[in-house]
Amino acid sequence: MPRIADAVVALLSAGPAAPEDLGRALRRDGVTRARDPGAAVRRAARADGRIVELADGRLASIAQALAGVELTAVVTPEAAAAGRLDIEPDLAPLAALGLGPAVALPRGMRAGDLVAVRVEDPARRSVSLRPLGDVAPRPGDEDALLATVGERLGRWDPERPWIAPPITHLGTVALSVAACAPGAFRGPGRPLSEVLARAGYEVHLGWVGAAGTEWASLTEEEVDALEADVADLLAAERGAEALLAQERLMAVLRRHLPARVPAARRRLARLLARVGRPRDALAELVAAFPGDDPEDRYQAALIAYRTGDEVSARRWVEEGLARALDAASEEVAACLADLAHDIDAQATFLRHQAGLDRVGPDPEGIELVARAVADQRRSYLVESMADHLAAALGPGALAELLPDLGPAGPEGREACIAFAAVLSGPLARLARESAGPDARPALPAVAGLVSAHPVAAWATSRDDAPDQQQLVVGIAKERGRISPLVALIDLSELGGAVKDAFFLPDMAEPRLRRELLDPMGEVGLQPHPIDLDDALGVLRRGLARTAAVGWRIPSLDQQPVLQRIERWVLRARPDAGRRPSSGSAA
Repeated sequence: MPRIADAVVALLSAGPAAPEDLGRALRRDGVTRARDPGAAVRRAARADGRIVELADGRLASIAQALAGVELTAVVTPEAAAAGRLDIEPDLAPLAALGLGPAVALPRGMRAGDLVAVRVEDPARRSVSLRPLGDVAPRPGDEDALLATVGERLGRWDPERPWIAPPITHLGTVALSVAACAPGAFRGPGRPLSEVLARAGYEVHLGWVGAAGTEWASLTEEEVDALEADVADLLAAERGAEALLAQERLMAVLRRHLPARVPAARRRLARLLARVGRPRDALAELVAAFPGDDPEDRYQAALIAYRTGDEVSARRWVEEGLARALDAASEEVAACLADLAHDIDAQATFLRHQAGLDRVGPDPEGIELVARAVADQRRSYLVESMADHLAAALGPGALAELLPDLGPAGPEGREACIAFAAVLSGPLARLARESAGPDARPALPAVAGLVSAHPVAAWATSRDDAPDQQQLVVGIAKERGRISPLVALIDLSELGGAVKDAFFLPDMAEPRLRRELLDPMGEVGLQPHPIDLDDALGVLRRGLARTAAVGWRIPSLDQQPVLQRIERWVLRARPDAGRRPSSGSAA
């Protein structure tokens, strides 16, 4: 697809063209062999930020459309005070470059001043700004703009309002004019909004409509459209552009729908963290802390913890809990409490792990092992500690230690139960014998490990991602927590094999939704509940295919994921997901 997109961009340097014409040219040149080359061009264009679709269905190169464009705007009092000029409405075409929601003003600009913004290099998103004393009309540019606006608005039929709304997007109109007329807007003229106002149109939030347009109801439509843009860009893995769209959305909400700002700000923070800017993400959230919304501190704690700042994460968790006292905050309080417990539990794990460098099968080693396992407060950490100890001791020393571990007391017995659940073969039998024939776990974390089993599953739709399906299997643990297994099923290159798979730490059910399922939906991969047996069938077949093609799952470098899948997923439901034999009923 990148090869097709590159070829399309090259052809569009001469001006806009229909996808069908481009497809025929590409097939003639041997760039594509697709049966429907026009459709191949459309697919490539949708995934490429250098190409835009015009209202008439033709494609245009953003670089060709905007190179040398010079737009004029009036500096508002707010812009002069902030030192930044909003690109909406008069600089709206610049959004196609990924600029916005504002550009920095030259120093000394005052309210009422005119400024010209020129696109110097579209590929590098390079623009220059200069003050203007005055501007003269550019009749050709203005007539083309007004004609295009009139044509767009003229499509609306009040008898059939679903055909098109009685508004059109100013940035898209101006971009279309600049693409179709290479000389248009290549010099400073009157601001776009002034030209439209003189012709009797109204401009609102970057949209153009006839005089008397009901903008109040259309504002929410603009917000919905921006939110859809963010989702589409994330689904296309264009995170930087999604971030800019979210920033433009924030600017609209702050002015017109302030009640929706908090949730949008948290989404902006998640986007900043996703594109590798966690400090900026935290700055956005910390700036909102005076509002005392526990959701802001929950989001900040998650980002801080994921970047290794446990101190800030723990502090913000406590501050969030102190503010999550009413019924409306019950769910976020549960998430904060579970996150706090996890942070403390991982600290306990690391403290014990640091003291086990030279553990051996002696009385001191037995005591250290017993305490190291029994002190773990989450079942996934019990499992990790048992795996760590087994690797550190080695089979010989572990076989020597286990018989004395169970009789060492309650902690030793809990450790033996955990080892019996995690190990296999003779070592597992030895651990069970040492624990005692009727031993049952008394500690919740050990009990959660022993009783772990799959309880639910979710999967993405092939309509959303035809090349790769994401499968999530929830493993029930102690105190209602769930450990998610995430498996990536490659439907294209590997023919249904498991391309990668990994277990996430145990978490409370609301955290599972907020920290895994909802974020998947935000990037266009909405997970839908599916039958558990069907999910396990997909997993079994995927693993068989993985083995058949010789693919090595990358996450094996971090965790023994295949053993854990066998232990907690497939062994717990041995017949689930198996296809019936030819002689059995379907």
